[in-house]
Amino acid sequence: MPFEPRMGDVCLFENEKAGHDSAPDHRGYFVAHRDIKAGEKIQFALWSGRPGSARSFGGRIDEPLSRAPKESPPTDLFGNPLDE
Repeated sequence: MPFEPRMGDVCLFENEKAGHDSAPDHRGYFVAHRDIKAGEKIQFALWSGRPGSARSFGGRIDEPLSRAPKESPPTDLFGNPLDE
């Protein structure tokens, strides 16, 4: 039975078709379980895949501690503030 991702699932696969040095080692996706705003930091946890599994890693998207909206300055992927 093929893997069917559920809401909140994260999958990361080893990139077997790299072919060149600048190709990524892994690729993946997550299935959003709620609306996500631009600039919102989404945390997730990954576990190493099981032997014989097609997935290199699998995981879950963490639920924010508070659902209350908070105003924070936009940041880049590394958490650094963006110049306005």
